[in-house]
Amino acid sequence: MSNGAEEIRIVTRPDMVVNADFQSLLAENDLLDYERIFRREGGTVVKKIEERSVVRLDLVQDGRPRRIFLKRHRAVRPDLGAWIGHGFSARGLSPGMAEFENIRDFRKSGLPTVTPVAAGERRTGPFRFESFLVTEDFAPYVSLERLIRERPERFAGPAGTPWKRRLLSAIGRLAAAMHAQGFNHRDFNATHILIGPGDETGAVFLALFDFQRVDRRTWLRMKWRVKLLAELFFTLPEPLFDREDRRLLYQAFRGAARIRPVDRFLLLLVERKIARIARHMRKVNARKQADRESGRRIG
Repeated sequence: MSNGAEEIRIVTRPDMVVNADFQSLLAENDLLDYERIFRREGGTVVKKIEERSVVRLDLVQDGRPRRIFLKRHRAVRPDLGAWIGHGFSARGLSPGMAEFENIRDFRKSGLPTVTPVAAGERRTGPFRFESFLVTEDFAPYVSLERLIRERPERFAGPAGTPWKRRLLSAIGRLAAAMHAQGFNHRDFNATHILIGPGDETGAVFLALFDFQRVDRRTWLRMKWRVKLLAELFFTLPEPLFDREDRRLLYQAFRGAARIRPVDRFLLLLVERKIARIARHMRKVNARKQADRESGRRIG
């Protein structure tokens, strides 16, 4: 896990790139090849949808266990946008390669992230690309979403409240540092914020993952700040996180000692965006429920 500026040394191979620090690990496990990685069987399925899957793989290096995550993007439909971008970007044509480069950029900027191991992409037909990304296991870090779900007591009561406030301030500062570097993480929410074990000082250690949709701009429009805050606040459930908690996080994000009129206006826009997200999620969940009921009737 990176918590400081770091340049990753790259080894280029046919259709893929490898973090030089992990070349021996992949070689020992017969994974130093695009086909062998992309077609690798086994592992524990973490997520699977039509066009993308994530599996956890347990490897061995010099007799010691090592764990990695393999995210595969399948070319289920033509991707005209990627084709148009060919030749105009050094980030590759695919989600896998683009995410690898985004992680590298974050680390060069000193922003805390997961560790990239390898990435590859291959054209499979007109406007079609498949790709993969391999990252190192991020244990002992856990996602904020998981911590909220499994350990809600960490955020409540006399013992939990001080730690929660330090956490929210740290998240706000991380978001501010990210925007100061020009990064727009379009999925900045509790699922993609990782929390590491603390130390005797009570410090909070954070990291981010899922950089598939990150972009970088010389300046960030207000709507990106509104979207970032709204999506994050939407994933911090009440009553564990109340209006005062959101205010604390916002002040850390803006570096403001008090809420000014311009801040009240921005927070109003955030509240409206949260309401739109909630309406959208209700529609999505209703469609999923209808699909499940339709499937049961057909069965």
